[in-house]
Amino acid sequence: MTIAAGLYRNLTQLFSGMSVVTFILWTAGLMLIVVEFFQPAKGILASCGAVLVLLAITVRMLAGGTLVMLFYMTFFSVSILLMAHMLMLVTQKRAWLSTSLALKLERSVREESDSYSNLLGREGIATTDIAENGHIAVDDINLFVTCRHFVPKGSAVRVVCVEGDSIQVESIDPAEYDE
Repeated sequence: MTIAAGLYRNLTQLFSGMSVVTFILWTAGLMLIVVEFFQPAKGILASCGAVLVLLAITVRMLAGGTLVMLFYMTFFSVSILLMAHMLMLVTQKRAWLSTSLALKLERSVREESDSYSNLLGREGIATTDIAENGHIAVDDINLFVTCRHFVPKGSAVRVVCVEGDSIQVESIDPAEYDE
């Protein structure tokens, strides 16, 4: 018997002897892990998926599986996950680069001092509506801030308090510029 014929026979036994429940558990588990690659959910989906894949392998082994079948199920699972991970890396490359640029900007602000205290008293523009929290731009650097009052997008703001990584702002009254 040739290697190809033996491989074909083992694969045929693996999939023809697999129950519908085992197949559903296996595919659902793999799908949950792949979804976690593209939409991270703090490992919850990947954990549930891993449990389902292990459960499917266990059910298949209890239904008369052999060590060869265990190897093939594990091999197919790992192969599918590696292909999905590589696809995720290729499709997410641009997002990774833009994230790294944002991180570089944040690091440049932090290198000036160990905290955001150098921002105290600085003025910026609200890039989002600030309802308790939002974003502002100070020298083309986007910062996450908090505010006690609602500030509409596009309003001028001033940094009034910095505690660690928490930055608090207040709206600048347009009358201040008239003086």
